[in-house]
Amino acid sequence: MPRGIKIGITLGGILVVLPIVAIVVLSVGMSQFKPLLTVRREIPLANHGSLIIDGKERGRSEHGFSQRAGYRPPGSAEIEWFGDVSDGAEPQVYQAGALLVVIDLPAAQLYVRTHEENWKNLVLIFPYDLGPFPISFYAERNSLTTEEVSRINELGGKRDRKYPTTYIQSFDPETRDLKCSYHVDNKSSWPLHLRLSEDGTHLALVEIGGSSP
Repeated sequence: MPRGIKIGITLGGILVVLPIVAIVVLSVGMSQFKPLLTVRREIPLANHGSLIIDGKERGRSEHGFSQRAGYRPPGSAEIEWFGDVSDGAEPQVYQAGALLVVIDLPAAQLYVRTHEENWKNLVLIFPYDLGPFPISFYAERNSLTTEEVSRINELGGKRDRKYPTTYIQSFDPETRDLKCSYHVDNKSSWPLHLRLSEDGTHLALVEIGGSSP
C-alpha cells in the first residue's frame, strides 16, 4: 500500500477517534464536577448547632432558585428541615435569647425556631405583591395584624413592582428589631420598623415612614 494512502488512513482514524475521546473525557469530568454543585453544606453556629444547606434539593420560587435548609441542634444527629433559602446568598443567622432566627435576605423571609422548638415562617409580603388578595391573606403570611397591614398599605398604596418589594436592612437580636425598606416604586420608599415577638411567633409594626401606628 502506498505510503500516502497509509498516512491518509491514519489521519482519518485520528480525526474519527479524537471527538469520541473528547466526549468521554468531558462526560467523566462532568460526573466528577456534579457532586461539587450538589454537596450538602454544614455551617457551624455560635450555639454549637449547625445550619444545613442541601444543594441536592433545589427549587424555584418567586425570588429565583432556592435550596433546602435545616438546623441540627447542638449534640443532636437529627436535622430539623424548616424551609428553602435563596441560592447564591448566605443566610443570616442570629441567636435572640432562646430564639434562633434565620433570615433569607433576597426573599425578605424569616425562619424562627421558637421556645417550643417549632419553626415559624414569616415572609414580608404586602398587598399586591402576589396579587389582589385580601388584607387577611397577607397578614397570615407576614404575621402582622390586619390593621397593621392596612396601615402599611395606606402609606404605600398600590405598588406596580413584583415581590419582593420590601428589603430587610438589619436585625438586632437583643431588641429583636427588624429594620426594612418598603419600596413603593423604583424611586420612592418608606423606612419600615418591625419587631419580632418574644416568643418568635409574630411580628409587630413599630413605625413606618417615621410615624408610629
